Amino acid sequence: MENNGKKRIFLSLVLGAGFIYALVFLLIWYIISLNSQTLNKILMIGLLSAAIILMLLVLGGMFFLVLTLLRFDLPPKISRMSRKVVDFFSPAVFHLAKVMGISEEVVADSYIKLVNQLNSQSNEHYQPEDVLILVPHCLQKNDCPYKITTDVENCHRCGRCSISGLLEISHERGVPLAVASGGTFARKTIKDRKPKAVVAVACYRDLLSGVRDINQIPVIGVLNERPNGPCFNTTVQLCKINQALDCFLAPEEND
Repeated sequence: MENNGKKRIFLSLVLGAGFIYALVFLLIWYIISLNSQTLNKILMIGLLSAAIILMLLVLGGMFFLVLTLLRFDLPPKISRMSRKVVDFFSPAVFHLAKVMGISEEVVADSYIKLVNQLNSQSNEHYQPEDVLILVPHCLQKNDCPYKITTDVENCHRCGRCSISGLLEISHERGVPLAVASGGTFARKTIKDRKPKAVVAVACYRDLLSGVRDINQIPVIGVLNERPNGPCFNTTVQLCKINQALDCFLAPEEND
């Protein structure tokens, strides 16, 4: 499956960001404590309480995230809470990574893998029609004359690109397939179709922004492969699409 080492990059940065937040609160608390006026005492207690609560949230969230890495099955509510911890700290994590000289792509890959595992182990299952496979149009061969962003069934299944295989998976498993021409269209598709879960294929930048924006429903992201560079004749491993669907579909649908 996915490399746990990559996921630990994001977890380590979450822990670091949490401690930095707490230290800022404690520093402000210390400065205020130098003055013993009543108002300052109230502020001091408030800031100290906020620092303690923050650290408890970080440690609690880290505990459940570590359990996720160890592949413990967590109740859906715990998985959603862990996801909120990840999303809360993600802006600070990316800033901290930049300061530390860690590339955005490495951190984004770690974030996506971590969110994927949280969503795949949440023990929430759906009917096929409630799940959406959402893929970018760059999976289609650039010289193909058939437009599939409006209707993916326009694909003639010549087998030259991944769309043919994705359609086969869609029909076999009864899961709708949509092709997006960009991030805006992808978000509109999700808004219009209202799926309960999404298997999304994209490059790491689009996947990162999409997973962050669509946090009200579970998303499993699959990175596309770019042998010809970004946004041009990309491919995707179909086995990863099936693995993601196995996580979302009701058990009887996986038989």
